Amino acid sequence: MLDAGPIIGLHELGIWSQFTQRYEVVVPQVVCEDEALFHSRDDATGDRVVIDLRADIGAGRVELAAADMEVVARISKRFSAAIELHPGELEALALLSGVPGYEEHVFCTGDGAAIQAACLLGLSERCESVEVLLRLAGLGRQVPWSLTERFMGRHKHEGGRRRVTGFGLAE
Repeated sequence: MLDAGPIIGLHELGIWSQFTQRYEVVVPQVVCEDEALFHSRDDATGDRVVIDLRADIGAGRVELAAADMEVVARISKRFSAAIELHPGELEALALLSGVPGYEEHVFCTGDGAAIQAACLLGLSERCESVEVLLRLAGLGRQVPWSLTERFMGRHKHEGGRRRVTGFGLAE
């Protein structure tokens, strides 16, 4: 289950197509429709390149997943204001928190708060970095900091600490 950051990052690295050939890629509906819409190959020029996830879905390379809004609201209410999540991250966490068919999926994000939120929900073992997924698929390469194994580990550690203390959970 990919959040917007990894989708954008994989497009910027030029390996989105290879990634979708090696993995069953699931994208939350909100990420597809509102968050992973374009990427920039050249930060100096700001040139934007459209990401067409609908074409990938239509071709069967990507699965679109939509969570019931009641489930998303229930997940959202579990967190205090200390955990700021985007709608796509909330939808992904809702899908991974017991929606049939997604029990074995991993959560891949480059957002520290989303990783910590997953840990607060007891999903730390299902969080994986782009760097690790690329290495396992034989596509290993240098990735931006937020997509590294170290970044993931740092936020999983913090999320585990928060799970013990309860910091970030609503009362």
